[in-house]
Amino acid sequence: MNKAGKKYLEHFNGTIRECEIFCSIARDSGLQRDAIAQLGKLIEELRGLKAKAVEAGDEDLANILLGCESVANCISAEIAMWLLLKEEKPDEAWDQLVTAQMAAADAARAHKGFEHLEAQAQRLHEVEQLVFPPQVFVSTGLIVRHQECSVCGKEYGECDHLAGKPYMGQFCSFIAKDIEPDHVALVKNPADKRCRIMQFRVDGGERNRMTWKVQPTQEETPSRSASNEPLKATARLLRSGQTQGMRRYK
Repeated sequence: MNKAGKKYLEHFNGTIRECEIFCSIARDSGLQRDAIAQLGKLIEELRGLKAKAVEAGDEDLANILLGCESVANCISAEIAMWLLLKEEKPDEAWDQLVTAQMAAADAARAHKGFEHLEAQAQRLHEVEQLVFPPQVFVSTGLIVRHQECSVCGKEYGECDHLAGKPYMGQFCSFIAKDIEPDHVALVKNPADKRCRIMQFRVDGGERNRMTWKVQPTQEETPSRSASNEPLKATARLLRSGQTQGMRRYK
């Protein structure tokens, strides 16, 4: 890495140190929002630099910047999680927690300089266990007839790219083509913890699994109470997109 690159990483590390101070529910909400905005600008900088590294064919630098982007995304998502909890929006906060967890894992995969961030992933797992109630996860089974490589566009498996590995500043993934839903299952360890049971029917309405609050439903009548019906639940089954986006490079 040249001198200019090392100088930018010093700037990056300094910004991360300033912003990770706000990864706490006790911090001022206004300052937390400022930190999220600051991280947003940092992410835009990183994407621009990564594009230049890709253009120059510098894969090592492109992957380092991918790791930096993941770090910034992780810190931003965690701060957003604490803000949403203070606003009594735990469902949205959960999504931000999972985004932060996935970004932490991404950073550790992006470049060997971020392998130490596995400790951050463990910390976020402990936050999940201590702050949020246990969740019931779901997984959707799909029949996938074709899988396209996100890096080269070829049929996945016919190229040398491996899903989850970084290539020139991007993670390889397979894009499912010609899919057919097959089944839905309750699972303990889902691929995406944002796919979960959101609410279920009880006497008087629907209970939110996160808050435990019952929301009355207009169609709820004595003749159609929860005790007289099979279990009904609302779940989020699929999430689109991929987290890209943990901490300081060393």
